[in-house]
Amino acid sequence: MSSRLDRPIIAFFALAYAIAWGLWLIVDRVAQEAGIATDLFLRMIEEQRFEGVEPALPGWLLYLISRIQDFSFSIAGVTMIAATTGTAGLRELRSRLTRWRFGIGWYLLALLPIGLFALATIAAGASFEFDASKVGIALFSLEAGILVSLFLRGAMGEELGLRGFALPRLQRSMTPFRASLIIGILWGLWHLPVLLGRGLPSVALFLVLALALSFLFTLLFNGSGGSLIPVLVFHATQNWEEGFETFFPALVGTDWETPSTLALLAIGLVAGVIVWRRGRPTEPATASEGALA
Repeated sequence: MSSRLDRPIIAFFALAYAIAWGLWLIVDRVAQEAGIATDLFLRMIEEQRFEGVEPALPGWLLYLISRIQDFSFSIAGVTMIAATTGTAGLRELRSRLTRWRFGIGWYLLALLPIGLFALATIAAGASFEFDASKVGIALFSLEAGILVSLFLRGAMGEELGLRGFALPRLQRSMTPFRASLIIGILWGLWHLPVLLGRGLPSVALFLVLALALSFLFTLLFNGSGGSLIPVLVFHATQNWEEGFETFFPALVGTDWETPSTLALLAIGLVAGVIVWRRGRPTEPATASEGALA
């Protein structure tokens, strides 16, 4: 069994990097012309708030550019599926998005970030503040909406490519552990442009976390019979810190999520051991094999 990367996989990552990094250079140039740090400017674009800043491009166009950037893995994945397996491959991708019959344990694992955030919130001692308007913010707002996190950011923007195309293709020729390792490294490095403002320890921790999460995503994908549903739910909720801050405003501006991040890192490394020990260099489990043991 070959463990080499084939041309479609290489083309997939090359296309995703070209889209994301190429568009980042455009945003970086606009930020420089506006006299503002790129990381802060990216935040303004996501929230569509440009108080005191007049960018050279309109806000709606900058937001479109940022969404295309975030969707670079999914764009590359759908492109390569269409190029390599045609309509049959696209139908299989669609089936992964509707494959919901698998063990309840995998649904619970997909919601793990919510549980970890809740524990971190309790540890921080923040009090709960509720009003009806906050429900809409937590669901739909650009900065804190869970549906935005699911459909307009990394969940749908990355997983159609990373787990919809790259993982099943890599697992045809190598073990799930090795496939996860390759995806985790290249997925982490893909984020480098938006990490430039951080210190070296923060960047290193992010890259290790990306690798650990790659093992968790593989566990979810294979365990659920190749479904993307738990993968998407996990990814969306993992990026939903602002949703908790909506209901617990005392958390804003603090490092409240650090314990949950470290716990997620540890759990991801345990998932890596599980993926390594299972060591199946075959296709992902079928739906009938997807009960969480």
